[in-house]
Amino acid sequence: MWRAWQSQRRLRALQRAYYDAAEPSEAVIGEYLRVLAEARAEELRGAPQLVCLHVGAGGHAIDGWIDLDLEAGPSVDLAANAGASLPFRTESIDRIHSEDFIEHIDASAGKRFVGEAFRVLRPGGIMRLLTPDLRALVERVYLQRARRHLRWCNVYLGTGGACEAFNMHLRMNGEHRFLYDEEHLRFVLMAAGFEVRRVRYNRSPDRHLRFLDLRDFGLNLFFECVKPS
Repeated sequence: MWRAWQSQRRLRALQRAYYDAAEPSEAVIGEYLRVLAEARAEELRGAPQLVCLHVGAGGHAIDGWIDLDLEAGPSVDLAANAGASLPFRTESIDRIHSEDFIEHIDASAGKRFVGEAFRVLRPGGIMRLLTPDLRALVERVYLQRARRHLRWCNVYLGTGGACEAFNMHLRMNGEHRFLYDEEHLRFVLMAAGFEVRRVRYNRSPDRHLRFLDLRDFGLNLFFECVKPS
């Protein structure tokens, strides 16, 4: 518990350094990934080995997980279109983690992905799902025009004000296709058969799902979706 608490404090400090930087910092990002990996390894010491799938891996590989993305790359174990189907047998996966993927596919593909995740998970399996929160973006970026968020958008996204920042979050130069609020995402997940709980950054009742999250600036939804036993 003490080590986990220390890791969480260190990760929060690194996030603040990243978020408040006057210019992009690759060194801070690299240190964050190192601390995250060490904390995850400590959590899993002595844990049973599970079949775990990381959907939307991009350039971020998770040790011990099957890293899946649309295009092949050095951090990708399997290239597949997760918005169409998941190339795994029914009830063959124990855990799924997906951060900042579902907003990159349209609403119908999002429903297919959720349905496929439900299919491939074993009974009692869990999907940890993170995605931008539409309500938080409207309130904090556009309506409240929070200086911290607008400054980050300027440094990392090249935006010049609340209107540009909000539009960039919605579209990401055409990479974002559909953003969810909590109510709608719960509806999609529950319609597929999942039991849904909202969780916190890098916290989980399940040790396999701790210390996976890359970011938390108060603009994200964190869900864990359980396939009933």
